[in-house]
Order: sequence, then C-alpha cells, then structure tokens
Amino acid sequence: MKRTAAAPAAVVLLAWGLLAAGIVPAGAAPDDAERTVGTIQSVAADGITLTTRSGGQVKVKTTAETRITNRVAAKLEEIKRDDFVAVTAKKEADGSLVAVSINIFPPQLKGQIREGQWPMESGNIMTNAIVTQYVSRVEGRTLHLKHKEGTATIKVPKETEIHRIVLIKVADLKPGMSVFVRGTRGADGTVVAATISVTPAQARQ
Repeated sequence: MKRTAAAPAAVVLLAWGLLAAGIVPAGAAPDDAERTVGTIQSVAADGITLTTRSGGQVKVKTTAETRITNRVAAKLEEIKRDDFVAVTAKKEADGSLVAVSINIFPPQLKGQIREGQWPMESGNIMTNAIVTQYVSRVEGRTLHLKHKEGTATIKVPKETEIHRIVLIKVADLKPGMSVFVRGTRGADGTVVAATISVTPAQARQ
C-alpha cells in the first residue's frame, strides 16, 4: 500500500480512519492506489497542487468521477432517524460499545459505502469496531443502529467527535487546506484522484 511522503500523525490517523470506515468505497480506485496527504498550494479548474510536509509538490488531477468531501462539526441531536452514519467505537469490558467518533453521510452516498460491522486492524487507532449503518432512534446519548447483519446500541460520550460529511466541488477547495487524496499515479507523477477529503481541522473553520 503506497503513501506519499511523511505526514503529521493526526492526519495519518484520520486518513486510515476514513479508509477503515468505508468512506472511500471499494472500486473507487485500485487497492494499491496512491494515498497522499498534503496542504493545498494552488487550485485549478481541473485539480490541485499539494505541498507535502517534506516540502515536495504533488499535482493532483480531478475528473468528473472524483468525489470531494469536507467534514463539518456536528452535534448528536442533529442525527435523525434513517441517517446513514459511520461510528468508530471501542468495546468495553462488559461488551458494550462507546463511540469515539461519528461521521454522518449525505443521502447521495447511501448504497456506495460499505455497510456492516467489523473490527479494525490493530495499530495506532486503538482496537475499535467500525459500524456503518442506519439510525433507528436516538435516546439521550445512545444511538440505536441497524445494518445488514443486525443491530447495535452505542453510547455517545460528550467528548465524542461528530462530523457531517459534505460533498463539495474543486472550486470549494482553497490554498492552505489539508487534504487526504486517494488515486492513481501516472507516469508523469500526477495523481488522478478518486477521492479528496478535507481534514477536520480545516472543516471546522
């Protein structure tokens, strides 16, 4: 699995978290697609130029199929019945699940994101269970979810990070934004993006 240049630990964790949650759908790009984290230096009609932490530059080309998303801070009370969400949760000693982070998907992505419940690979992102499913109801700070394989009840502490995934266009990208790009690198070094995700730090601005 490829990754371009080194990046701050928090951004790397975010990037892998998006992949694990199924935010990057299967088929959007090959399994060995290029993963690139960087800061936007310039924006053009057909793509962007990134600067990596090492100071190198990467040109990223967008197409009509490129999916570009931003993550906007949200609140638990904004989650409604039948919302499509991805929940990163840790399993307590008694088997209960406690949410670490929640992403709320736009309706357009229903059917394009992996559904179900599965354990994450061990690593720097804790040993979490990732759940991508529909909300049946919200009671207090508890989510009741359903998915193809069954149901789940997840507690949501006040410190849980909650974001809404918003589809945006190339024109909405700005210099200075940090992004995670997944795509295919061409012979000239240009990455043709399948997906571009703005990182939370910028999404909250």
